[in-house]
Amino acid sequence: MRGSSTAARHRKTTAPSLAYGDIVGSVSSRTGHEQAALAELVGRAAELGDASAARALVEQLWPVWLRLVRAAPAMRLLGVSEDHTRNVAVRLAEKFGQPHARTLKAYALWQERNEGKSFDDYHRIVVANAVRDYVRLHVTSEATDDGSYTGRRKRLLNEFAATEAIERVGFRPALTPAQTALQLVAFAERRLPPTQLASLRLWLEGAEPSELDVPLGVAAGEGNRALRAALATLRREFAR
Repeated sequence: MRGSSTAARHRKTTAPSLAYGDIVGSVSSRTGHEQAALAELVGRAAELGDASAARALVEQLWPVWLRLVRAAPAMRLLGVSEDHTRNVAVRLAEKFGQPHARTLKAYALWQERNEGKSFDDYHRIVVANAVRDYVRLHVTSEATDDGSYTGRRKRLLNEFAATEAIERVGFRPALTPAQTALQLVAFAERRLPPTQLASLRLWLEGAEPSELDVPLGVAAGEGNRALRAALATLRREFAR
């Protein structure tokens, strides 16, 4: 695949020092002419099945994918790995690099429903989804959720870190589980009622569900119910 050969040529690229938001801005600042040229390639590949247009599109987007994927906060869960970065880029090449590809065809429908938006807006969404899907797959397969509360806490933090929800908190990317837990609490503060938020804090600090009633000042079993409701709400938010 052309994308795979492109990967080899970019194998020794170094990580940028810009923050993720800065990188998103820098790759979303194409001129109107550049936007039109990309849209033409997409149209030729999607509607006409033009393989050369699909290859040209991948050639133009490949370095952008490497920068965006490498800088994505969720990728920190997998450590600093160019292999993971290239793996996501190759998946994107498969999505964009085939004539009549579903991802290419979907752009026209998306644009009709999102007037005023550009291909860069659509492309950014596809890249973000590809990153989350890849990280979620690897985090889920490697997570040590053995049924213990420690395992469940780790799984929740991994789920949070693998979604765009963590980017909406407004903090710097977390490097440790403790930092991720603080960001999760900050994210939950505007989404959970006080008792549920307090139960989440205590649980993340190490309390078991059966130990929540007394510090919360609630009837027997209510602490566990508050925690379960909090986790259900957060997971719904993660999926948005």
